[in-house]
Amino acid sequence: MSTRVASKESVATDLDDHALEPVPAHRRQSLLKMIIVQIGWNISVSSFLVGGVVGGGTTFAEGMTAILVGNLILVAVSSLIGLVGYRTGLSSYLAARVVFGRYGAVVVSLLLGVLAMGFIGVLMDTWSGAVNKLIPAIPTWGFTLTFGIAITTTAILGFKGLAKFSAIAVPIEVAIALLALYKIGGGEGGFAEVVAQTPAVPIGFAVAVGAVISTWITGAALVSDVARFAIRPRDVIISCFFGFVIGAGVFETIATVSAMSVGNSNFVIVMQGLGLLAPAAVMLVLALWNTADNNLYSASLAFTNASNTMGIRIGKPVWTIVSIIIAVGVAFAGFAGQFLVFLQIIGLIAPPFAGVLIAHFWILARRGTGAELLAAAPKIRIEALAAWVIAALLSKYTGLLVVDAIEGLVYGFASYAVLGLAVASLGRGGSARDRRAQAVQEGNAS
Repeated sequence: MSTRVASKESVATDLDDHALEPVPAHRRQSLLKMIIVQIGWNISVSSFLVGGVVGGGTTFAEGMTAILVGNLILVAVSSLIGLVGYRTGLSSYLAARVVFGRYGAVVVSLLLGVLAMGFIGVLMDTWSGAVNKLIPAIPTWGFTLTFGIAITTTAILGFKGLAKFSAIAVPIEVAIALLALYKIGGGEGGFAEVVAQTPAVPIGFAVAVGAVISTWITGAALVSDVARFAIRPRDVIISCFFGFVIGAGVFETIATVSAMSVGNSNFVIVMQGLGLLAPAAVMLVLALWNTADNNLYSASLAFTNASNTMGIRIGKPVWTIVSIIIAVGVAFAGFAGQFLVFLQIIGLIAPPFAGVLIAHFWILARRGTGAELLAAAPKIRIEALAAWVIAALLSKYTGLLVVDAIEGLVYGFASYAVLGLAVASLGRGGSARDRRAQAVQEGNAS
């Protein structure tokens, strides 16, 4: 009987996945699991899109350097945010509660959660249409519903579900990738033709780096959802390196080389030209699953945090179901043509969010456990919300750096560092709870 009770408690814990509390020490995960989840998360359909862009507009040396530089920048950003998750044990949205205040975080959580599911809905609509064209017997709605149910089975179990799926998917994806490289190397011209490739319409090194960064800056901003399970600080940095350089970077490289070899940026057409259409279909489904279940997991955490703050006691499993319903609804609404719009909106909102988080936990509140920081969170932190809005506007209407996503992150960091330090130095009134929160923040910064 005790074993059965313990098993039920374990399942309940997996489903809840510490959505409203710091991850305790005994629930932290091994470095190997962290690496597997990070690689699985970072192998996505966007890697193939980026590879197509880079492969069609750069020389081989320029393209490889751009992929490496872009992903190393993402490693740096994700490590800074991931170390916050490790130190506090907090998800991205609980960390947002500390930074933006309890009610300020509701705005953040709802906005990012809805956008994440809208993005997945658009992806599902796009790929459902593609599958229907390849296999007319499978209706678009059938693929959408089947795929929605499939990703829910992994996302609903939180980190454990992501780890189990990645442990299966990553080796298959790596094997297909290596097969593609083997076919390219053994084809007419081989790698020599790829190395000698000259783009018909060059896009420039800066644009290539920007494409790499833009694609994954949102993932870097939300990496605490996974990094909070790390045992040691080095595990965060190592897993982020594997995720971006080995996961996203290697698959961007393969897509780039494929595009240079075949002369087409469409991954499916490229793989078809190599005689690998069936493996390409498997790769795309697994990569889309990687992307979708991580976004679904993140959205469920976001909605759980928002509802809890508003006094609605609904657990993460229920919000996982609600999240996938939102995504399926967007897919059925036929927003496939709005993919770029969703990317632009997310790229405008997520990077400043990351910059504000980094400024808070590395400049303004460098100490304190997750529980202490949550307890001291004010109702709303106006300066954090103001910095977020200012950074988003500046990134949209200025062009000082390589790419808008990096501008948003830098502006978010700088704006909040200035505003936060100014408020801390001037002091502020408010409720007793708000004054205690300010005192904790000032003490942590000292």
